[in-house]
Order: sequence, then structure tokens, then C-alpha cells
Amino acid sequence: MKFVGLFSVLICCVFGLNAQIVNIENRRIYEDTSGWSGALDAGFAVTQNSPDILYSGNLRPRVQYKTRKNHFLLICDLNYTASNKTTYANSGMSHFRYARRIKNSPWKWEAYTQIQYNQLLNQRVRYLVGTGPRWKFIDTNNVRFFVGSSTFWEYEELTEDGIINDNFRWSNYLSWFIRTQSGFSFSGTTYYQPRWDRFKDFRFSGQYSISQAITKRLDMRIEFNIYYDSAPPVNVRKTVFSSSAGIHLRLGE
Repeated sequence: MKFVGLFSVLICCVFGLNAQIVNIENRRIYEDTSGWSGALDAGFAVTQNSPDILYSGNLRPRVQYKTRKNHFLLICDLNYTASNKTTYANSGMSHFRYARRIKNSPWKWEAYTQIQYNQLLNQRVRYLVGTGPRWKFIDTNNVRFFVGSSTFWEYEELTEDGIINDNFRWSNYLSWFIRTQSGFSFSGTTYYQPRWDRFKDFRFSGQYSISQAITKRLDMRIEFNIYYDSAPPVNVRKTVFSSSAGIHLRLGE
């Protein structure tokens, strides 16, 4: 049971720390048609190893409404892992974003707000609100590149010693998706978020994925994630990374 619990904590640490910078790019729903669209991911697991039982659950809904000029996006992420006696991970996040196209150009102006909590980050609550431009500078059937920059204010209360962080940060990201006729694809998002008043206090996040089609229905995939915080909370690592490899099988027509 201890091994199962520690393994769960390790997995949650990797993804929990990355939640400090939420990758909105891989949560967007790329639909050309206007109107409502959405998705829901959910899971629940129970593992028993007498006398303890380990419970794990997650809920990740996302909804968007899109027109030619306006784009509304709401995403949520809840994760909980515990046994009868110990809570290993408890985190939640809700993010709302509005984008307005500037005339008929590839530029949009975005405004967003987010609230979250994360036990593994010693984070009682974190709230932020920000705004800035987004530019789609390459958009073809097989290649898409986006870049964005914004300023946001964050307010964060930590459980350790009642520390409060009240700062303005500069958020910058580059996101891309590349696909070739041979079935190879490469996608990724890189974030860089320094404090406006102290540039040596910054956060960096990268999430990257490579996929190669083996057959018409079978793909091989490799993913890599890295997160770095130059000034993390007490008892939290500066650098965390994870990698995975697997296959994706498509069924049906």
C-alpha cells in the first residue's frame, strides 16, 4: 500500500507542479464551425490493500462557444487521491478566457481569469487575472503556429507560515502543430513567465509531443514535460520533468 501511495504522489507531483502554469493551448478545441462544443474527461479508481483503501478520481470538463469574432472558453480540472488515513493529492483549477478577433486579422485580444488550489504546492488558493494579444502567424492544413503575450496579476496564499504572494507577471508562449504526409507530427507549447519587478524570479514550462503513424490505425507517441520555478514554495522542487511513450489505436471506420 505504501508503494501504491508513493507512486500516486509522484505522478500527482509531476502534473500538480505543471498546473502552476496551465497549458491552455492543449485544452483548446480547434473547431472551424461556430457555436457550442466541449469535452469531458473523468476517471475514478479504487485499490484495496488491507487494511487501507486508496481512492483516486479526476474530473476535467471544458466548454467553448465560438463565432467569427468572439471565443469563450471554460476549463476545469479536479484531482483527488487519498487513503482511509492520508490525503496524497488534492488540487482544483478553473480557468475562463475570452478572445476577440481584431477586425479580420490573425490577431486576437484575450482576457482571462483563473482560480486554483493545490495541496502538493502548499497552495491554499491562487487567483489571477490577465490580458494580452495572441497571434496566429502560420495557419495551414498541416502547420499551425501561435504566439501570445500578456500581463497578469496573481494573488497566492501558501499554507506554510501564511505566506502571501501578490505580484504582476509577464506571460509569453509559443505553440505549434506540425504534421507531414508521412504521418509524422510534432506539437508543443513553451511558456516563460517572469515577474515584472524581478526578472530573475521566473517560471518556465514546456510540453512536447511526437507522433509517428505505423499503420493506418496505429500511432506511436512520445511525450515530454518540464517545469522550472526559480523561486518555488518551501519544500517544493525547482525542476520537475516527466516523459512517456506509448501507442494510440483507432477503432471503427
